[in-house]
Parts: sequence; C-alpha cells; structure tokens
Amino acid sequence: MDTIVRLLAALSLGFTVGGTTALTQQTPTPAVNVAVKPIQRVWRDTTPLTKPDALCPQWWDLAVQAGWLVKDLPTLDYIMWRESRCRRLAHNTTLNRDGSTDLGLTQINDWSWCKPTRWQPKGWLQAQKVIDLCEDLFDPYTNLKAAKALYDYSEDKTGNGFQPWGK
Repeated sequence: MDTIVRLLAALSLGFTVGGTTALTQQTPTPAVNVAVKPIQRVWRDTTPLTKPDALCPQWWDLAVQAGWLVKDLPTLDYIMWRESRCRRLAHNTTLNRDGSTDLGLTQINDWSWCKPTRWQPKGWLQAQKVIDLCEDLFDPYTNLKAAKALYDYSEDKTGNGFQPWGK
C-alpha cells in the first residue's frame, strides 16, 4: 500500500511540474486583424486573382466587383474575347440581320435588353435598374454588371447562365 501511495504522489508531482512548465512557456500569439469600424465588411481577398491563360485578364478583378463568381471567370473571359476582343468600346452595328446593335465588352444586344419593348416599356436592363441608357454599356463595370444580370436571369429561366451568349 505504501508503494502505491508513493507512486501516486510521484505521478501527481510530475503532472504538476509538467503542467507548471507548460504554463510558463510562452507561445507566440498570431497577429489578429481588427476591424476599424464595427460594421466593416471584407468583400473578397485582396490578393490578385490567378489568371491562367486569360485572354482578357485586365477585366477579371472588375468582373468580381460587378458580382461574378471566380468559377465563372474563365467562361466570361472567353466571351469577352470572342465578342469584343476585350475592347470596352466595341460596338457591332452591322452584323445583326434585324438591325440591332451590340455594345461593350460582352456585346449586349440593344433591342433585346436595353431598348423599350411592349413587355418592358423602359427596357429590361433599365427595369432592373442596371442602366439608364444603352450607351451606359460602354462603361466596363456597368457592362459586366449588366452581363451578370443577364446571366442570373438566364440561369433562373433556362438553367444555363451563359445561354444569351450561345455557350
């Protein structure tokens, strides 16, 4: 019995010394970023997006700001290249049989999306409060925001957000 008591005493002393030793060691605390304002939000990582083999890499960060998901950027990149060769002021006035024109980076059709129709007296993009005039589509941010609105509409109606661009 005396041996058991001594053994238990030795073990408890070892735990105490071990515990004390562990508590006295300083572990470095990681740096913590604290918001300056109580309701500060971080919308996305500040590191630049990786753009492997991108055709229009200059527009990727703006596309994310306009609401595009990173997973959709390679397809959007291809569409911007195919439709406008990445030119924000691209304006197709001759290729459409119906006389309509296509504007901006993603070549949004004016008759379909921004001119008044019997269903949308102001124009669809105007009704969505994305643009005021069709010419607003020459602004890259506005064009990408409008393209995202078309993508979301098409995704909801057909299950394929890139359907307006034949993808």
